[in-house]
Amino acid sequence: MLELHHISKSFNGVSAVRDVSLALHPGRVTAIIGPNGAGKSTLLRIACGLLTPDSGSVLLDGRPIDEYGSKLYRSVSVVLEDSSLAYMDLGGWVNLEYQGALYGLSRRQVRERTGRLLDILDLRRHMDKNVGDWSRGTQQKLALVAALIPSPRVLLLDESTLGLDVVAKRDFLNIVADAVQHDVAVLITSHQLEVLEQFTDDVVLIKRGSMLFSGTFEQFGTKFAPESGGKPGLEQILIRIFDDGSDAADISDEVSTVPDQAQAQTADMGADVSGQGSRQ
Repeated sequence: MLELHHISKSFNGVSAVRDVSLALHPGRVTAIIGPNGAGKSTLLRIACGLLTPDSGSVLLDGRPIDEYGSKLYRSVSVVLEDSSLAYMDLGGWVNLEYQGALYGLSRRQVRERTGRLLDILDLRRHMDKNVGDWSRGTQQKLALVAALIPSPRVLLLDESTLGLDVVAKRDFLNIVADAVQHDVAVLITSHQLEVLEQFTDDVVLIKRGSMLFSGTFEQFGTKFAPESGGKPGLEQILIRIFDDGSDAADISDEVSTVPDQAQAQTADMGADVSGQGSRQ
């Protein structure tokens, strides 16, 4: 579906992403994991065309995404960490209707498509208020609804559950999980362990812009389990990987021999991909 091949990107001579490849699959959630500054958000913005890579390519159904023009966003939607609607001084309905109009949908069609989502996320009571008066978490929920208006095949989420209370986070992720059950491919970045543990099928680990691992969540846990044995918690695994004072060099050496992780992941999953959904 959506593939990134050998992506590299630098800003002012500083490398943010180095030769990263990954592939998304229908009905599966892929998490990009890494410490702050690892290049996660840069990679996600490249995946949706907001940034142009210095080298490498992004393909949707085998075609470069720049060939789609604005039609790309009928298939690919994104909710960014700093996501805000274009018109903060307008109400919720007006913003959704504007988004729908960009896809050629009438007001009635927009309300039909979004009504159930608004109810689940407890947004309907806010819809006549100016969005700029909403809390950040409530704005994030509306951003998800807007992203789902075109019924995308790929959904990109960049730390999208930050700022949500526990109930709002649950409802937000339930809606995403429902999209996954309808074969939407999801790419997320998150530091929230409960999101990663409950929601992730596949993992791409990056550090200092370089990819250290790509595979299933279970393979990730097995790969980085401590030699002492036992079942480690995800927090302990991530501390070991992220902590520059630990065995970071050894960790890098462990995985540097794996050739093309994205291709290896696709081959490993093979025939069982179509029958699996999210971990949730």
